[in-house]
Amino acid sequence: MGVEENILNGYDVEDENDLLGQISQSLYNTQEQCQMLQNLIKNQIEVKDSQIDKLYAELEYYKKDSAGKFVEQIMKSVIKVRKDIQRRIQSEQWKEMSADELRKEYVYILEDMTDLLEQQNIDSYVTSSGELFDASIHQAKIEITDVLELDKTVKCSLSEGYRNGNKVIIPERVIVYQHK
Repeated sequence: MGVEENILNGYDVEDENDLLGQISQSLYNTQEQCQMLQNLIKNQIEVKDSQIDKLYAELEYYKKDSAGKFVEQIMKSVIKVRKDIQRRIQSEQWKEMSADELRKEYVYILEDMTDLLEQQNIDSYVTSSGELFDASIHQAKIEITDVLELDKTVKCSLSEGYRNGNKVIIPERVIVYQHK
């Protein structure tokens, strides 16, 4: 009979040493099981910590590498535009170019820079007059107005903004009406 059965049946134990021995053995077994469980949990935590450390180091490596590749790609494009400008400036026709020809050159440079931005999925944006001011995409210059309906609306755009998807890189500068 086990200790539990002796206690449940109200059994009078004549040999207290036997009962104490059973209790001691049960406690010892429970202690061993708890210790084994504790070691198992400790080992699992160590394995998980090791995996997390390894994954974190790998993430840091990829972040550094991808940022470097991104910057390198952009710099190659900037270098190409710079070489084109430099080649044009060093050409014999440069000194003899008319104002109209120089304007065309500036238009070509603008197109090259726009292409560079598009390659990086960077778009410019401009808010129309009368649209509501949005602090998440605008940088405001305030103009006071007496007309309540104009409050917090854009009067005009001062310079375009730039974003990559939904992330604003450079906010658009606008004049915003403020009612007083």
